[in-house]
Amino acid sequence: MSQKAFIAKDNTATFVCPECQKSKTADVSKYKHIEKAVRVKFKCPCGHSYSVLLERRKHIRKPLNLSGIFINKKNSERGNMTVTDLSRSGLRLKLNFAQNLTPGDKLDLEFTLDDKMRSLVKKEVVVRSVDGLSVGVEFIHSEHFDKLGPYLLFHFD
Repeated sequence: MSQKAFIAKDNTATFVCPECQKSKTADVSKYKHIEKAVRVKFKCPCGHSYSVLLERRKHIRKPLNLSGIFINKKNSERGNMTVTDLSRSGLRLKLNFAQNLTPGDKLDLEFTLDDKMRSLVKKEVVVRSVDGLSVGVEFIHSEHFDKLGPYLLFHFD
């Protein structure tokens, strides 16, 4: 499994050795402005070397598998989808069939959380990226006063 380290506001990242669990924080500012994925090799004082993917996202993404539906506000087309990951600012969904979506399109989403209440969430989003059946979207409103707010607060590591 690939290990990730998040770049903090002070341009540092904390690396945790998978062998001995010791951690070390290092300056990673030279990688901050590289637009492609950055993978670095790190050698622990215990002698173990490992590879780490530097993550520059503002919010941690949690992998999920939540069923739902979408409605394209442009043409009222609707379909089934699966939320494959979620963060405070957006989510990635997998469509069940190809759609003619483009960045900037607005969608209404409804999906059920995997919490005890099986809470229904309804959100308006804007499409940011499309890669086949995988669509990256951003929430139009960043405040989550519905069931998603507590979910994001208590269900993320």
